[in-house]
Amino acid sequence: MKKLMTTFTVLLTAMVISMPVAKAQKAAFIGTVIYDVTVEGDIPEQAKAMMPTEMKTKFSNEKQSMVMNFGMMEQKTVYDVAKQEADMMMNVMGQKLLIKNNAAQILEAKNKEGESLGVKLTDGTTTIAGIPCKKAIVSKKGKDGATINIEVSYAEDLDVSRFKFSNSFPEIAGLPLEFTMKNGPMSFKMKARSVKKESVPETEFTIPTDYKVVTMEELQGMFGGGGGEQ
Repeated sequence: MKKLMTTFTVLLTAMVISMPVAKAQKAAFIGTVIYDVTVEGDIPEQAKAMMPTEMKTKFSNEKQSMVMNFGMMEQKTVYDVAKQEADMMMNVMGQKLLIKNNAAQILEAKNKEGESLGVKLTDGTTTIAGIPCKKAIVSKKGKDGATINIEVSYAEDLDVSRFKFSNSFPEIAGLPLEFTMKNGPMSFKMKARSVKKESVPETEFTIPTDYKVVTMEELQGMFGGGGGEQ
């Protein structure tokens, strides 16, 4: 089960790292977006019950935070535009771990997950959390060679293009508010429940000093991702 949780964490982290997309020249979005997270697939019910049901992300002028709770674990990731870094903090029953990634490491991780095959903008539209959205199909070639198509509903007026160092979908001009991703027997859907423009204090992005810095490989070894306890 620990291996499954680690796999989900890695996949979801890769996904949320790629969320800040766009090249639109508009007023920067500053505020809070709360997403409902739905996990489905052939996974043990006990593990499924520990998966997050909500993700909260906050944007300031140069920083972004994302917070999720996995039952026994709280995960918070902070993105810094000026430093071009992503710091992922994990509090696992009091064990505090920090994974640091720069722009080059983020790009390397995305390349390992598969080759981008492009984005098809469609005429589809929808409204999510009261925000008008357009639709696009993002295609990627997975590690097994299979093509993965992801339908993304995005808000064109919510500009977060300053986070382009972590951009996976540069053709999409806006913030994704709904999409579903699959990985083997698992799939998860994210849909924004609320979008609020508001100021965000700098303390939201503070990295505590009591977190131990580890690599992703060390994390997987600690929690079974390297073939240990499941």
